[in-house]
Amino acid sequence: MTERKKRLLFLCAHRSIRELMAASLLEAQAPGEWNIWIVSGTFAPQDITLVRQVLEEIQVPLLLSPPMIEPSFDHSWDEGVVICSGATNQ
Repeated sequence: MTERKKRLLFLCAHRSIRELMAASLLEAQAPGEWNIWIVSGTFAPQDITLVRQVLEEIQVPLLLSPPMIEPSFDHSWDEGVVICSGATNQ
């Protein structure tokens, strides 16, 4: 019997590309161990280029197509990671 992979959601509080970077880093550290999701967003091409460049420097591939979703009450994850820069606009 195959054990189900745990579902993990990365959510960036500012809807930046940080969640894609975090998902890429986790997949490189624990390949295939998690069912990784990120919150859907529109990432600017220059941001993707920068993230790819940073990850290449540490020899980590960019996770090209993690599942994306808007959090809602009809979906659940085993773990969630909220990523935030610490800055708030209030």
